[in-house]
Amino acid sequence: MDKKVTKVSPADPMDTIENMESPSHGKSLISLHYNEEAVDAENVGAAPVETMTYQQRWIRDNIKMRVCTKFVEKPTNVNSDLLPPVRVPGKGLPGIQSEAEPICRCGYPRSTHGQSLSSGTSGMEDWKVDTHTKATRTNAFGTVEFLGFGENERNYVRVDVDTKMKDMMELMMDVWGLEKPNLLISVTGGAKNFTMKQKLKEEFRRGLMKVARSTGAWIITGGTNAGVMKHVGEAVRDYGLVSASTNPIIVIGVATWGCIQNKEDLTDSECRGKWPASYRLGKKQRPKESFLDPNHTHFVLVDNGTQHQFGVEIPFRAWMENSIANMKTNTGKNASVYVPVVLLVLEGGPGTLETAHQAVANNTPIVIVQGSGRAADILAYAYQNSIGEEIGATDQEGKTKKITQTIFDASVEAEIRNQVEENFGKKNLVRHCEMVKETLKNRDLVTVFEFSIGGRGSSKDIDRAILQALLRANKDQIFDQLKLALAWNRIDIAKSEIFTDDRFIQYKEGVNRHRNKDVPSMLFEIMQSALILNRVTFVELLMDNGVNLKDFLTKKRLLKLYNHRDLYDSSSNMMQEINKNTQLYQLLDKIRRKNGNEKYISLVDVGCLIQDLIGDFYTPWYLLDPKVRDLDVEYLLDGVSAKCMGMPGIKKGILSMATGQKQETVENELLTSDEYQVPDFDNPFQELFLWAVLLNRQEMAKILWKGGKDATAAALVASGMLNSLSRQTDDTELAKKLKENSQEFSNLAIAVLNECYDVEEKKAQNLLIRELEHWGAATCVLLAVESNNKKFISQTACQTLLNNVWMGHLSLDNQLLQLLLCVFIPPLIFPVIKFKGDSDQDGIENLQEKGVLRDKKRKLEKQKTLSSIPVKEEKEDLQVDYESKPSNLSFWKKLYYFYTAPVIIFAHNVLSYVIFLGLYSYILLVKFNKDVSNEEIILIIWVFSIFAEEVRQMQSSSTKNFNTKLHSYITDPWNIVDVATIFIFVMGIVLRFLRFDSTLEAARCVMALNLVIFFFRILHIFSVHKQLGPKLVMIGRMLKDLLYFIIILMVFVVSYSIAAYSVMYPNSELSIVLVYNVMRLGYWNLYGELFLEDIEREEPDCSFDDSVYSNGSLPRCPSAVSRYAVPILMGFYVLFCNILLLNLLIAMFSNTYQIVQENTDQYWCFQRYRLIYEYYTRPTLAPPLILISHMALFIRWIFGKCSFCLSSQPSDLIKRFSSDKARELVQWENMIADAFMNRLELEEKKNIENRVINTQESIHELFFKLDELQDLQATSGSSGQAPISKAPVNQVVRMPPQMDKRLLALEEQMQQSTVALNWIMKILQEQEKNTRVAPMLEDKRENEKQKKEKDKALVKNTVEERKRLNYKARLPCYPQSLINRFPVPDHKVSWEIPFPEYDPVIYEAPEVKEHPYWADTIDLIFMKPEERIGKIKFNEYDDLNKVNRKSYVGTYQVQDGLPLNPTGRTGLIGRGLLGRYGPNHCGDPIVTRWKRDDIGNVVMKEGKKVLEFVAIFRKDNKLWSIPGGMCEPGQKVSQCLKAEFTEEALGSLVEDSNMEEKIKSDLKIMMEEGEEIYKGICDDPRNTDNSWLETVVFNYHDDTGKVLHPFLLRAGETVEAASWLEVSSSLMLHSSHLYYVQLVAEKLNAFF
Repeated sequence: MDKKVTKVSPADPMDTIENMESPSHGKSLISLHYNEEAVDAENVGAAPVETMTYQQRWIRDNIKMRVCTKFVEKPTNVNSDLLPPVRVPGKGLPGIQSEAEPICRCGYPRSTHGQSLSSGTSGMEDWKVDTHTKATRTNAFGTVEFLGFGENERNYVRVDVDTKMKDMMELMMDVWGLEKPNLLISVTGGAKNFTMKQKLKEEFRRGLMKVARSTGAWIITGGTNAGVMKHVGEAVRDYGLVSASTNPIIVIGVATWGCIQNKEDLTDSECRGKWPASYRLGKKQRPKESFLDPNHTHFVLVDNGTQHQFGVEIPFRAWMENSIANMKTNTGKNASVYVPVVLLVLEGGPGTLETAHQAVANNTPIVIVQGSGRAADILAYAYQNSIGEEIGATDQEGKTKKITQTIFDASVEAEIRNQVEENFGKKNLVRHCEMVKETLKNRDLVTVFEFSIGGRGSSKDIDRAILQALLRANKDQIFDQLKLALAWNRIDIAKSEIFTDDRFIQYKEGVNRHRNKDVPSMLFEIMQSALILNRVTFVELLMDNGVNLKDFLTKKRLLKLYNHRDLYDSSSNMMQEINKNTQLYQLLDKIRRKNGNEKYISLVDVGCLIQDLIGDFYTPWYLLDPKVRDLDVEYLLDGVSAKCMGMPGIKKGILSMATGQKQETVENELLTSDEYQVPDFDNPFQELFLWAVLLNRQEMAKILWKGGKDATAAALVASGMLNSLSRQTDDTELAKKLKENSQEFSNLAIAVLNECYDVEEKKAQNLLIRELEHWGAATCVLLAVESNNKKFISQTACQTLLNNVWMGHLSLDNQLLQLLLCVFIPPLIFPVIKFKGDSDQDGIENLQEKGVLRDKKRKLEKQKTLSSIPVKEEKEDLQVDYESKPSNLSFWKKLYYFYTAPVIIFAHNVLSYVIFLGLYSYILLVKFNKDVSNEEIILIIWVFSIFAEEVRQMQSSSTKNFNTKLHSYITDPWNIVDVATIFIFVMGIVLRFLRFDSTLEAARCVMALNLVIFFFRILHIFSVHKQLGPKLVMIGRMLKDLLYFIIILMVFVVSYSIAAYSVMYPNSELSIVLVYNVMRLGYWNLYGELFLEDIEREEPDCSFDDSVYSNGSLPRCPSAVSRYAVPILMGFYVLFCNILLLNLLIAMFSNTYQIVQENTDQYWCFQRYRLIYEYYTRPTLAPPLILISHMALFIRWIFGKCSFCLSSQPSDLIKRFSSDKARELVQWENMIADAFMNRLELEEKKNIENRVINTQESIHELFFKLDELQDLQATSGSSGQAPISKAPVNQVVRMPPQMDKRLLALEEQMQQSTVALNWIMKILQEQEKNTRVAPMLEDKRENEKQKKEKDKALVKNTVEERKRLNYKARLPCYPQSLINRFPVPDHKVSWEIPFPEYDPVIYEAPEVKEHPYWADTIDLIFMKPEERIGKIKFNEYDDLNKVNRKSYVGTYQVQDGLPLNPTGRTGLIGRGLLGRYGPNHCGDPIVTRWKRDDIGNVVMKEGKKVLEFVAIFRKDNKLWSIPGGMCEPGQKVSQCLKAEFTEEALGSLVEDSNMEEKIKSDLKIMMEEGEEIYKGICDDPRNTDNSWLETVVFNYHDDTGKVLHPFLLRAGETVEAASWLEVSSSLMLHSSHLYYVQLVAEKLNAFF
């Protein structure tokens, strides 16, 4: 059935496949050379090309089908009853075949052939595919809709059997738009319907879809609605299509076009395709035809011009699978692997055995589903009952390696033979049995899935069995396994199969001992791919198993991550387009263009983006470090600099600055950045964390956050960045996700802070105010405030800090009344006010005065990262003591600390502001006239001091440039109020000094309005109050609601006002007064002023004369109709506005109130921080005396610009700790954060959801056990036995621990008793010859002995029969190629037996075509028959080529100038891999010795000596063989035997030259005494019909062992290993070598 092929050279897979003489099953001996001319496709259909889609045009131009070109009538003696009816379009009813219509040898009726085609005689003329068919434009492609199976459409195409795989890959990847697979699952098995147990069927379907979904696999089957293909389709239907996964399941059906029933529904006469084609599955299936399966997603229908010939698609499918296997996965340039292939065997017949056999031969792993029946069960039995024996062998370097050899006991072989005969009959029995055995030659490639809960050697899930099979196939390549697991995204496989406790660690340590630098490099590449692919669990696993991020993360790798260089496909722009669609790319691209970068995103661009997102106060080190700023990104990534093309000196100078290396080594260092000894980043977790946050990869960011430092600060930065990103996107879903992720990081920061605060309060507060060197020299409090994180500021730790800052050096024990009393009565400060201890603060000041930390301060000032908040520096042992202590402060310090405390500054400013308002009110009420009073001058100075303070506040913002300072200033609503009050005050003063009566009154109004706003400003003072503060937030929110409400309300007001006024006073004159009167009417109606007196006014109270009401003598009379219309209109207006809209406003206010009330503490705490920060940084003096402080600050600023000698004032909001203290603080924070995360993970595992999942799994397992018990009982009942109530054989039954211990103890005792009894019986038999064994035991032993002898005889006969039937020469796939032989049954091997259907394939290897010295220079196979005569002399010695062309078996036939293999047909013509036409002579030496034990005695088995022979392990087919080889031209066989044995098995012999001469002498004597064992044709897989191997086998036996004992075998250059093998019938050897070994054993009477 299904063929599996090996991968070809990865260099150019497509070219390799195309250059390999792709065979078709129609190459004959006569017409082999004339199939090379191209046949142009017929111009079928006249559809205009411009009206077609790209898919239609491409398929029409590139895909062909094959049609018959000559009608040759099929012989009439064929049983027509076996043929299905033929549907001929337009010829009668569908499905009815005309009795008189003849059938062509191609299988199609005469009516389907063109009238112009020539005809041949019936049955007399040979019909061949290559000569009687041609390629033409395909007429069947498009999409197919299966009627009755939903509206899903599947792609299909009819292709020529010789279609190039390059075109097929382009069709699937580009035209159909399939994504590259990470795994290819080829499913083979029974082509006919079969039944499986329900649970096994469900497990197969579920597991297959699980592995396909999780790995992104393609599944390839036969595509028809029968057998295993139907099971796969139903799996897609039941599990694949209903999956929530966005990745579609790709199931490709590769079927034979001529065997598809109702294929006429898929064709289009105009060759435009069908979109869709309606396809119906009939109720009755015709012979030799099958319906397509409706659940496959794509169909490739292979056509060779014939009908009803199965197997046409097999070689095509093998080539297609090989092409797919030569693609690389999308897991990064250096972490990608070739697409792995696995064969899934389900049920099946002989064809399935051939497919599995060929898969193993091509190193493709197979998974066998045990219990599915027939071939799968036979293979599973053979695997489970054979033994994998490790054989010690010596390689070319003399090292010992273990090679696993599969050993079959004679009884197992007999049982395999019985099962094969029972399932497949006696036809080709030996062939099938040998295929079963050879399939298991490499046990690492075979995995058996046994569906049994707890069964030994079974895998619970078939998806794990499939993936484990692929890993076992690469068991020695750990990094390849890791790449596969990464491509599949299966962390469970990586943990269970790769990162085990001993395997990976031992491998890594072993490589490190040899100083292999590839190990970290390979891990780093895999790590980078895992990061780009967002494989979070793999990143975590790699970090836990040897990946050091400091060594991993270089500038080059970080740039690759931001530019996604590793995943960029040079052949397409797909990955680049995907990057452009991301928010990060769009933001960085704007900055890149702004910064002038042409090609790549630089770290400077990233730094600018981070600063934009967090705020100007935050300066990333990317913008500070000159090594990063001057980095030549293009040179680093591409090796070519765009900045300094042609100026290598300048380029090296720039890179020298970037890397800190000497110019001579910069280029090499950059190109090998992985080998940096000095890490590029001190905190690589932080750099990767920022990268993950910018990409919104939440889980990845959390993993990196856990591994990094500064947990609280990192979480706050992430929260702020994500929150800012959410405001910069128009995608609602993305914005929602960003906000959720921002909140999650905010919660993490809060949780860590609270954990730290619970452990130690002082350290937690130090964390809040510590200057973060790696986070833009900010603090946690500043990060939270700038990101508007109210919840963080409201935490107890922050509020405790603010309380201390608010009180300054005053004790927290002071009551508010005490403070107010001292404000008004200063002498009470000394006896009433309590102060904090002064000892620690004095120590700090002394250190600052001495300038201990002056260097660090200067460095920070130089980098311009200092905010306006002064920095306080502390030593390790200096802590801020917030507890009250007995005060030892001096008189002046007490006064200084009291008046500099923020709370006192606030009190003074409040008192000052109250006085200011009183003065302002007094002036407006009493002193505001034409003459300027002293009070007004004081007021002006006072307001100017307020203005100066506002300027100072804006300038002292933590941001850097003026624009951001201004933006930060105006974002505070109270600052806007301040600006408004000052601006209106200036307007009033200007009008005041114009000295006009009108302007004075205008100034009075303006000043009055200004006073009102100044009064509003006093509300800001209430922010400090816990109850009043949130109310101010409510007022602000309600003002926004009111604004929106007014917009809605004005629609009603304006519409009603215009309508009512136009009815009341028609034809009014346009003026400002008109606008006022119109709006006045509708607006005041809202408040109950209905203006009924105006509506109902009549003459003489009003006038209709415009001259009267125009001059204002009388008001205008409303119209008569308005007296009725306007009240009605007003009623509806008031109803809507007063009842509906005003209640809507109330509801909006209530909602706002509820929202704010729920978060009252957060709003109040955040407002309180701003107030405390304002008065903490505010000068001590209150306005207007604050001008004095401003002058002092200005003078201080002037001196600060001129000298660095002045130190900053100490601050309680930002502190810089010493390195040791900072390190201790960070470690303490990390320890608490790790403990918190561990506890959180444990709680998640214990939550109800996980418990429910575990319970569900337990119940699921219990149901499976019950189902197995029911199946067992049903099976027992059906066989006529009484149902039994015991568990299945492989079932594990759980029982109480005590009972389990008792059973284990009993089992151990029974085993010991059995061993003891066997030992007693053996001793009695040896010592007492006359002791008789019990009759029952004697009969049993006799039966066992007879059975064993019978089985051994059967095995022996099998070896001889295999040799006789030429088995190896008829293996389906020719060695080292993708060529499949024409199948030859056992009974059709001989040339004497007619085989008219025999159509062998031609093949000659490329190396043979190059005519090396060991090959014939004349290619007879490509010549005409008459030209071949006499070119080469056969059956005699060829003097020209010095080759003996005589056969050891006698004269062989020569037909049409080509020799025929005497053993019979092989299914392939040409020379293949052999060089000579006719016999190719070789020699095979069998060097033997007796096997001896440790003391030198010969080992005996079954009364015979055990023989050992020298064997080599071949590289090509991974089989043991005799060390032999081909005879060179003119070389004698004896010379060949000695040369090949020495070259392949002895290697370099020994190091001692004297010993080497002695050994050569002994070998020469032994070789001269050799005995011929066999002379004849060798059954070899390289044999063809025209070229075959003939060998002479000599046995060289070292009876004493003295010759071969002094040295060890060593593999030669052409083989993998060499060893002594024990002669046994269970060996699997190359070619016919087991038969030769059997002959040697019989000659020496040795055990076999």
